[in-house]
Amino acid sequence: MTVEDSYAVQQLWRRRNEDAGRKLVGRKIGLTSKAMQSATGITEPDYGAIFDDMVLETGCSVEWDQYTHPRVEVELAFVLKKDLSGPGCTIFDVLGATDYVMPALEILDSRIEMEGRTIVDTIADNAAMGAMVIGGNPVKPDAVDLRWVAAILYRNQTVEETALPPASWTTPPTACTGSPTKSPPTATA
Repeated sequence: MTVEDSYAVQQLWRRRNEDAGRKLVGRKIGLTSKAMQSATGITEPDYGAIFDDMVLETGCSVEWDQYTHPRVEVELAFVLKKDLSGPGCTIFDVLGATDYVMPALEILDSRIEMEGRTIVDTIADNAAMGAMVIGGNPVKPDAVDLRWVAAILYRNQTVEETALPPASWTTPPTACTGSPTKSPPTATA
């Protein structure tokens, strides 16, 4: 199976979900950090679809048993005001297309065997997208230096993870350099 075949599988899954009434509201970009690439042995980002029922509000209850292998990561959500397309998309294109950025928690949910997985597996698995919890204060991308937006993830008052964006994404242009279609209004990176 090739990368192109994997995106064809993902697109078929996406179309079936849209035909069933789910609304596409964004794109997910995964495996953008060197740490995640090292952990998985996969050296390139993958992209997935975000449906409306995958976007959860802060304070919601999440039923963990609806997920196969849930994990949580701290992310930034880029809410776009216009479409992006690539290749050739630059960081300036991404920032210009961004209406605001807000903190998010991504609930990853791999539906594939973890051992021996490759990029074609993760792509066909919708980039392990389970859900995302959005919250906090939305900010315009030029109102803060996004390279220094820090996050601390607590579980039961214990720090589980800390992050700065360079650890969680290489650069925002990843949002539009490989996705086979135009970007909907939201992208997590």
